[in-house]
Amino acid sequence: MKEMKPKTLGVLIIICLCCWLPNWKVEAGAKNNFELQTDNFTCSSEDVKSRILKEYHCGISKSSKRRTWRMEFMLLQPVADHDFFMKIVLPRRRPLTDFVLLNVTTDGCQLLANRNQVPLLRLGRNIMERFSNFPKQCPFKANYTYYIRGFRLDLNLLPAVDMETPVHVELSYQSKQQGLRWISGYLEARVQRMSEKKRPK
Repeated sequence: MKEMKPKTLGVLIIICLCCWLPNWKVEAGAKNNFELQTDNFTCSSEDVKSRILKEYHCGISKSSKRRTWRMEFMLLQPVADHDFFMKIVLPRRRPLTDFVLLNVTTDGCQLLANRNQVPLLRLGRNIMERFSNFPKQCPFKANYTYYIRGFRLDLNLLPAVDMETPVHVELSYQSKQQGLRWISGYLEARVQRMSEKKRPK
């Protein structure tokens, strides 16, 4: 089995520590010469009999230079108790195994309120405030369009990244009562080096 280069391994260890250390803080002044480019975003639902979900829409913007993604859904009934699942994978070439950066299921109500979360989810919830109309406490209301729109992650909000890599993200909302993932999103993206014109001065 081929070994990771020391530089790459070091970056992955740092990222994992950022996920696990409870008192981790982002260095506000850090500059990053890499950016996250969205390639595709799709979604699906296990609620084929429409017991929870009324409608949903997902997709990406038309702009290829600053592509963003969106997810919208409307529920048939209020949903209080639910779980949120997220998995972040850095795919690697065969025969190497994909690197799983994050694989977590958390209480959805606590996530909405941003309580008792691992640092990466807590940061993500704060960032999402700019792009979504999700409530800050349960329940999700019925017959109301919830959305995440125009989302594009600024890597300057994260610890310094110094490698190019594809990134796959899966996220799901699941009703505890029904046991159904009423909506799941699948993001395909890549971290790439910025052109000289885009780099922060």
